[in-house]
Amino acid sequence: MDKIQFFCLNYNNDERKINMKMRFAQLDIECTFMPGVDFTDNRISNYHEILDNGTKRVWSCMYGHLDMIHMFYCNTNKEYGIFCEDDIFIHKNIKNYLPRICFDFNALNLDVLLLGYLLQDRVSNLPPNFQKEFPIKFLNDNKSPFIYHSFPEYLWGAQMYMLSRKHAKFLLDKYMKGYSELTIQNKDIVPFSADWTLTKDGNRALISPILVVEDNSSSYDDIGQKSFHKQCFDSHYEDDLFVV
Repeated sequence: MDKIQFFCLNYNNDERKINMKMRFAQLDIECTFMPGVDFTDNRISNYHEILDNGTKRVWSCMYGHLDMIHMFYCNTNKEYGIFCEDDIFIHKNIKNYLPRICFDFNALNLDVLLLGYLLQDRVSNLPPNFQKEFPIKFLNDNKSPFIYHSFPEYLWGAQMYMLSRKHAKFLLDKYMKGYSELTIQNKDIVPFSADWTLTKDGNRALISPILVVEDNSSSYDDIGQKSFHKQCFDSHYEDDLFVV
């Protein structure tokens, strides 16, 4: 834990913040909570006449993640930052796993590692034509309890991810200033959205088995989205493995 700092993004939701503090306390993990970004923040309000509310919400979330990464890079000397959202269940053994995860992260020369993600089945259960989109990143030993996979561009999930200091600086340099405005001028570039950007650059991997799942506290107006998130949860959640 001396090498790692946890951050959690919580925007104006006391119930979620209380729940997450209780979960981190049960795990004996110290976590820095970040307040999120309001629409009145000048990074958003300067464009209030251009952006619809949906885009404002996406920008708010993205800037919230960037503020966490900035806090990690500029205000700590830790080697790794682990960043999460406030609607998750976390594996009860994650703290014990962290030394091995750090070892594997270095061995694979990773920039970003997804500890949680949105996938409707476990990678090992995917049909062969889908499994080939998640090639294994092989370690030099067989002592790790985890398997690490590359993942395709379409995979979403910023529920919890791990960054190196070097990659944190890269993301800040690329996205913190100027990029959001470019997406207004050019609709063909990658959207200013955490799911499309922060987990997609660099040498990336996901961890299997998964260590974080959504806690089902979010609501979705679209029935397809609701079904998708439920399938992701049902495929990965086990009562005896997660702190709720």
